[in-house]
Amino acid sequence: MKCEHCTRKECSKKTKTDDQENVSADAPSPAQENGEKGEFHKLADAKIFLSDCLACDSCMTAEEGVQLSQQNAKDFFRVLNLNKKCDTSKHKVLVVSVCPQSLPYFAAKFNLSVTDASRRLCGFLKSLGVHYVFDTTIAADFSILESQKEFVRRYRQHSEEERTLPMLTSACPGWVRYAERVLGRPITAHLCTAKSPQQVMGSLVKDYFARQQNLSPEKIFHVIVAPCYDKKLEALQESLPPALHGSRGADCVLTSGESQAW
Repeated sequence: MKCEHCTRKECSKKTKTDDQENVSADAPSPAQENGEKGEFHKLADAKIFLSDCLACDSCMTAEEGVQLSQQNAKDFFRVLNLNKKCDTSKHKVLVVSVCPQSLPYFAAKFNLSVTDASRRLCGFLKSLGVHYVFDTTIAADFSILESQKEFVRRYRQHSEEERTLPMLTSACPGWVRYAERVLGRPITAHLCTAKSPQQVMGSLVKDYFARQQNLSPEKIFHVIVAPCYDKKLEALQESLPPALHGSRGADCVLTSGESQAW
């Protein structure tokens, strides 16, 4: 059955039974040919069926697809080049926030300690023309504090009539998307309503930092280096209060791999 809002013609809903039949018709894997069934080969033989794809449960709209495609290194370098070419009055303040989960990736890639990777990444970004580089750890701390407050509130309100527990984390956009599209109301009612670290960081940069620097949110181009592609979709769904003209907290999200490719 074709997905209602699917933007790709080849995308179609399939059942696991159909997928399993297709898998059985495939050529045997090297592990099967050699009769080796060690733990590594079990992992290598693992399959992800099309029916497991969250996007195929309710595909993105064409507009979302376009916006996601714009969140790449080209968009980042476009702003860098405009800052070099255009009048200073049209410049944008470039801010990059780096998630701590991305640093081990750079450390392993370049055989550095996490501390050295952090320093070198910061220096590299500033050499490109980035004005400020922030660590999102402080945003994660704020998110945890707000989650703690909500848990205490839920704990005090919990009763047989009003079941507010358990409280489930909402920091991972992939998990939230799965809960909303697959699990439904029995689970989503228990999701924590506190902002995720990425959303908190967006507010800090476009609100608090902007006021500190006497800038409007539109004058700041905020890039987040994150370990997961789901963070791109989260950036599209978040927006700041109307007082800030509806500006998104993150203008562009780049994964660790995309950043390393520079």
